[in-house]
Amino acid sequence: MQADSASQAEQDEFYMGRCLELAARALGQTSPNPLVGAVVVSADGRVVGEGFHSRAGEPHAEPLALAAAAAQARGGTLYVNLEPCSHFGRTPPCAEAVVRAGLKRVVVGTVDPNEKVAGAGLSLIQESGIEVLAGVRVRQCRELNRGFLKSMEAGLPWLDLKLAATLDGRIADRRGTSRYVTGSAALERVQTLRSQVDAILVGAATARLDDPALTWRLPDGRAAERQPVRVVFDPALTLSESSRLFQRPGGKTFIFYRDDSQTKSRLKNFDQLEGDFAEFVGVEGDADNALDLRHCLELLGGRGLRRLLCEGGGRLAGSLLAADLVDEVHWFVAPKLLCDASAPLAVASPLERPLSAVLQLEEMSVTEVLPDFLLHGWMPGRSAFLSGRTET
Repeated sequence: MQADSASQAEQDEFYMGRCLELAARALGQTSPNPLVGAVVVSADGRVVGEGFHSRAGEPHAEPLALAAAAAQARGGTLYVNLEPCSHFGRTPPCAEAVVRAGLKRVVVGTVDPNEKVAGAGLSLIQESGIEVLAGVRVRQCRELNRGFLKSMEAGLPWLDLKLAATLDGRIADRRGTSRYVTGSAALERVQTLRSQVDAILVGAATARLDDPALTWRLPDGRAAERQPVRVVFDPALTLSESSRLFQRPGGKTFIFYRDDSQTKSRLKNFDQLEGDFAEFVGVEGDADNALDLRHCLELLGGRGLRRLLCEGGGRLAGSLLAADLVDEVHWFVAPKLLCDASAPLAVASPLERPLSAVLQLEEMSVTEVLPDFLLHGWMPGRSAFLSGRTET
């Protein structure tokens, strides 16, 4: 009996892994919806149906997998990494399709915290007499959907921070030139990151000095069909209307500015850009005329953006870290020394912090991205969040 139980548990882990593989095919494509993959295994142990949710408005993973399985689903098992929905949205409730399929078991990775679901899907399935097992590969399931889950549970998008610096922590020379700090392999990794997020964030100085396009480009150099939203934090509205951030290819650009009489007078310079190209969002500033970054992220989350990538500069990175808004760090380190105290730092926090309060990254890893190195880790408390133990 114990051997049979162990064998079943191993099978459940295996097929949940397959669900995660399927779901990951749509990385960066499904917001505001989560990433979901589903597998149907027949009563005699054969995979008879698979599916994944490709983008918002398209069919969900469960009905796709069940349609592929057809009558072979009867008496079988459905595996899915997130609880089937129980409400009408753009598509019908998945839980009802699961009940109609005549399954014997349903195995779920993690419960959907969306208040429209929140266990209701599993309850509907159980009440129909189907055996339900939840909590298989919870950590992997939550990590895949970390943007969606943080938005549902904490009311904020998940924020990745990408930094590229020399060994002495400099992101550019004193004139602001930042090209070629890291090599081509690191730049390719950044494109992969951009493909997985809903928006790319930069500060005003970075936008002015680098004039970046902030686009996701394919390995052959072409712009991808789907482009992440571009976000600039520009309290004084110093950005030029001729900036590449207002040009195609590229996603819509959100400019957060300090809502006062001075900046309002500058808005007329951008009248022709308002609409499809750009949206200017006025927010209150603090005593130092800095933007309320938490409120800005809440507004972005309210627009269905689940995962964000901050690409600097140092002052924005420091402010986000000081406000505990960063969740994940990707730090590319070039084996170079600039040796210039006037060159800008990768992180320039406005706050004093004693060594006893240092921010220790969790689950740190170091990867060779030759000639550079990539340091990756979670901010304090995020490992517990990903394991489902606490909220951020």
